Amino acid sequence: MAPSKPLDIPAFLDSRPFGGFHWRILLLCLFILILDGFDIVAMGFIAPALIADWKIPREALGPVLSMGLFGLAIGALAGGPLADRFGRRNIIIGSVFFFGLMSLLSTWSTSLEMLAFLRFMTGLGLGASQPNAATLASEYAPKKYRALMVTVVYCGFTLGAAGGGFLANTLITGWGWHAILFVGGVVPMLFAGVLWAVLPESAKFLAVQGDRREELIKTVNRVQPHAADGSTRFVMPDASGGGKAAIKMIVSKPHTVTTVALWTGLFMNLLTVYFLNSWLPIMVKDDGFTLADAAMVGAMMQLGGTFGNIVIGWLMDRWAQHYVQIGALTFAGALTVALGNLDPDINGLMALCFFLGFCINSSNTGWTAMAAGYYPTSMRATGTSWMTGIGRFGAISGASIGAVLLGLQWDFGQLFLALTVPIGIAVVAAFVKGSQRRSRVQTLDEADAAVPVLRPRA
Repeated sequence: MAPSKPLDIPAFLDSRPFGGFHWRILLLCLFILILDGFDIVAMGFIAPALIADWKIPREALGPVLSMGLFGLAIGALAGGPLADRFGRRNIIIGSVFFFGLMSLLSTWSTSLEMLAFLRFMTGLGLGASQPNAATLASEYAPKKYRALMVTVVYCGFTLGAAGGGFLANTLITGWGWHAILFVGGVVPMLFAGVLWAVLPESAKFLAVQGDRREELIKTVNRVQPHAADGSTRFVMPDASGGGKAAIKMIVSKPHTVTTVALWTGLFMNLLTVYFLNSWLPIMVKDDGFTLADAAMVGAMMQLGGTFGNIVIGWLMDRWAQHYVQIGALTFAGALTVALGNLDPDINGLMALCFFLGFCINSSNTGWTAMAAGYYPTSMRATGTSWMTGIGRFGAISGASIGAVLLGLQWDFGQLFLALTVPIGIAVVAAFVKGSQRRSRVQTLDEADAAVPVLRPRA
């Protein structure tokens, strides 16, 4: 038997130049998030037209919005452990097809109850696909581009959400609100087929599994031709900790404080984001602007988030991540105060919401970059997805709180000033996460430096 040659999978992936293989992963995961963003915020954009069509009070949509977000939370909580057990690829493909199918069925809703149920089912698929796409991207990203690659992937969410705003005028005017849900259903179902054909499994996951050696060799050689063969001995972290064990590990020492800080921060961040995603178009329309103005303001906030995601990823790869996060959240708080006290015209409102989206949507993505860079391979999908799932309950709270405050007749300024509270709590959570001593936590790089091996066959 020929002597084996060692290949340290984390070191190998970290040392590769950013090439065609990485671009493929980036674009595929980016488009998954584009579809997610379009579908998740769809209800916010069609809400005014749906209210007029069904002749219902605006607060009646609260349960519909909340059920969709509740589905997102459950999907994220389930999707992470499943991905750590069965693979990122299978869960991503299945969840994309599933949320597309449920969105398509939502087109034929005839009651609020039916629409709420189908939005919950749509949310299950959306919740599972989003964090696992970010996990897969992070596991292939070279170390010096890891945060940037994750945040660029999350640009897809804001691009999809912004696209929903820009398409809302055309589609709803010409075809009714049903057209938004139809497009949000058919395109993901078709794209699931593309993913099945070209999306690879995570090389780190394959190495941790240990029983899919031939697939791992092929995958490594796709990153760099001839890098591995039958004699290669793969060096990877210990294979323990997937599935249910990973859930226990992320809340056990030394991860407890960091996990709680990540959960709290994303909870408050998503409360703010989904308060705005769900109700901003209605808030703008009720403040005396047109329906077209409302759609454009919502789209500008999402567009700002797209640029913010790129900037925050670039900054997080160069400076302490928690300082970057604190800065983005602080500026977001300042902008909510400005919106609460000023009375801008439509151009000023669009500009302020653009910069608010730049800060609050990018900080939302920043939590995912921090989680993906913190948890080791055996629990990364679980850690990231459970943070996302817990955070989704913040999104549910944001949609529900918005419905209550609108029902209490709070005005435009009061609604924006209320958002300073969750933003302030998120700032504290980012500080706590950053204050944890490096020697007391097992970071991704420390865990992936371990040396248990997958030996070649005799």
